[in-house]
Amino acid sequence: MAITTQHSESSTPTPARQYYRVKDAARVLGVPPRTLYHLVEREQIPCRRLGTVILLPAAWVEREPTMPVKRR
Repeated sequence: MAITTQHSESSTPTPARQYYRVKDAARVLGVPPRTLYHLVEREQIPCRRLGTVILLPAAWVEREPTMPVKRR
């Protein structure tokens, strides 16, 4: 007797991301995480702090252009 299970994941929409952690945002933007930490320290980019965690708004991360890949 075979038991089959159905996954309801496909019918449930995933909520849109509202914030990125600095490391995730750096990966999306193609910049070193230290660059984003530096910009946060100088208050040049929008962010939220939850204790020691720095969150960047997804609207800002997805709006900014990504860095081009350098040719060697």
